[in-house]
Amino acid sequence: MGELRDILLALGLEGSEIAADRRLRAHLALDSVDTVELEQELQTRFGVVVDLWDKHDFTVAELAERIERTRTDGTSGASGA
Repeated sequence: MGELRDILLALGLEGSEIAADRRLRAHLALDSVDTVELEQELQTRFGVVVDLWDKHDFTVAELAERIERTRTDGTSGASGA
């Protein structure tokens, strides 16, 4: 979750806002630009494609787990929960 936290900090979020149970849109208030930047950074850093526009609003922990699982499985495609 450390690298994901670094990405979220680079997007301008405060460190105190970033917690495992916080939802990206509902709690952290990621806007459309932030969402696109996060998707691009996930693909660039991890080779992981995650659809953050899905109806499911990921928590930080869910997204970190999805990234780890996708990297471990060796697959790049990932959509909502």
